[in-house]
Amino acid sequence: MEFMKLHLPDIIEWDSDTLTGVYGKMTVAALERGFGRTLGTALRRVMLSSLEGAAPVSVSIKGAEHEFSVLNGVLEDVPDIILNVKSLSVKYDGAETVQLSLKADKPGVYTSESFECPEGVTISNLDQVIAEITEDGGELDITVDVERGKGFVTQDEWYNSGKGREIGTILVDSWFCPVKKVNFEVESARVGDRTDFDRLNMEITTDESISPKDAIESATKILMRHFEMILGIGLEEPAQEIEIEEEIVEEEAVEEAVEEAPVPVDEPAAEDVDLADTDLSKRYVKILSAGGIATIDQLAAKTANELLELRNFGAASLGVVKDLLKLHGRSLAT
Repeated sequence: MEFMKLHLPDIIEWDSDTLTGVYGKMTVAALERGFGRTLGTALRRVMLSSLEGAAPVSVSIKGAEHEFSVLNGVLEDVPDIILNVKSLSVKYDGAETVQLSLKADKPGVYTSESFECPEGVTISNLDQVIAEITEDGGELDITVDVERGKGFVTQDEWYNSGKGREIGTILVDSWFCPVKKVNFEVESARVGDRTDFDRLNMEITTDESISPKDAIESATKILMRHFEMILGIGLEEPAQEIEIEEEIVEEEAVEEAVEEAPVPVDEPAAEDVDLADTDLSKRYVKILSAGGIATIDQLAAKTANELLELRNFGAASLGVVKDLLKLHGRSLAT
């Protein structure tokens, strides 16, 4: 397959023998020379820096007023317990802070499976050891605040933002990224008689709260979103909207695309009109302009199939365009 005389990859596959919920190896081939490192570097950086996840923000332990305390009847001291809590792999999609709680008073080893989680929160690594009660009379009463975010946030940053001011609340460094490691290598690939193409091999390891396939998909959407902004597509949409379901976006835009006006259907437009001067939303104007359509006459000269071939233009968009032409006494070509 070619695009602008550039060879596009015809192999994009995952190694099914090693693919799990935490590890995956993806191969992309064959790529034009240099594109293997370009794509590998971009995807790796986005996966390690920009994917959202959930992580512990602070810990409260009954009997420990600060992080250097010692708990009677418990094998681990407070710093060790905090390190174990920081290793939790939490999956949570909400916006508010949620609390996990662990209460125990009998001898034994307690893992992350012992935490009580509110609805919508799950812990992936249930075998993570939290602490061990070694004798009768020992007690564990731990509350963990979990939030959703991205990147790495230090204790000092949390404190400066107003958290951790209460006595007994111990702030922790939070690593929100659900991807633990990304490696990639670029090999030579053959296309016909040429051997100067690239083969990109990527290995992704996650914390179980997201699969390698989902990590690649999310990183790709983030990059696509930025490229669309450079192209001038979607500038009117909120920047935080990364996952774009085409039909949903189009249906939401229908209501604001064309203001209803009591113009007779059979009344033709006196002259050609720029789409930018109509009631069509700026989003649709940008999509049509990218396809070389800037006026009502140019729009009316297109068929429905030709419009549906435009990027980000679907069935809902087609209905918007038909309504616009109807208001101007026109219709699509057949």
